[in-house]
Amino acid sequence: MSRSPQQTFFDLTCALVESRSLAQFQERTEPLLAKLFQADHVAFCRMHPDLPTGFEWRASTTGHFLQSYYQWFRDDFVFRWLSRRPNTAWSDTEMLRGQKVTETETYRRSRASDLNLRHVLAALLAPAQQVGSGAVALYSERNRAFSPEMRRLLQRLTPALSGAFQNFSRFEALSAHSQLLEELLRQEGAHAIVLDGQRREFYRTEAATSVLQRWFPSRSDRDDGGIPRAWRERMDTFMAGSVLVSPTSLAWREARGMSALEVCFTRLPLIEGRERWELRLKEVHAIPEKWRRLLSARLFEVAALIVQGLAYKEIASKLRISENTAKEYVQLVYEKLKVSGRAGLINLARRS
Repeated sequence: MSRSPQQTFFDLTCALVESRSLAQFQERTEPLLAKLFQADHVAFCRMHPDLPTGFEWRASTTGHFLQSYYQWFRDDFVFRWLSRRPNTAWSDTEMLRGQKVTETETYRRSRASDLNLRHVLAALLAPAQQVGSGAVALYSERNRAFSPEMRRLLQRLTPALSGAFQNFSRFEALSAHSQLLEELLRQEGAHAIVLDGQRREFYRTEAATSVLQRWFPSRSDRDDGGIPRAWRERMDTFMAGSVLVSPTSLAWREARGMSALEVCFTRLPLIEGRERWELRLKEVHAIPEKWRRLLSARLFEVAALIVQGLAYKEIASKLRISENTAKEYVQLVYEKLKVSGRAGLINLARRS
């Protein structure tokens, strides 16, 4: 290794040890893994039977491709191979054994998502105690496959990666304590309200109030606790019908122009034998406002839909245009903003 890869490897191992959540893990390790393995895309998956779909994916540029993964994972050659050979790094060359990647369901779906995933290097992490299982996948859109040296390097990292996923589960268990729950919410900068089993407020982060007031300025739209009345009815119905044997969640989205408020209402693990529910808010601004100076009103709208993960067919349906016209608009957006594709556009939006 040259000095630069050595430093990258050192920074990566530090991040693996110090990360306390999958979101933090992604933020700290995604750029390092992309650089170290010369990957175009990096995706992290946490697998747990209590998750609504069984899979929790974190990926900056392939999230739109993986969001429905739970519906087709059995057709994914990567999952089929890794599930029988855990804790070992494998490349698509070994997994496919002569079959062309372009003939796989995985590749077909990547093309439908405006990606061109030609090669993959991945490892399934399955500790003996069956807690903290997950996976790491590195994707390349280039013709050159991942080298044997890169496979060996990922294999060297596999024990540390497995340990990181186990840590996520340990810290989740700790968050069952109310004091730590409050501290974690503060540290994460979350916009959240925690309720008890009687629908009474247990804890609220300071930012949550301002977010609700900004999105629902009329007091008549909010109840005495500041929660939108329509939400409260939805939450009460969900709490009354929720299965209590495992954590569960309800999610929805409020859209206002080019911005959205993502809402997740989740039943937390029992805290001292008592029920707790979390209402978490996240504001999403699709694309930078300064792009309005570079794009027409229509192309600005198209750019927002691309960043949100919509494929050509979905963009066409949303804008009530033909799929061919949608493709032309998408290419114009890429040309105007001087990017080569969806991944470049998303990265540009994140940097702007």
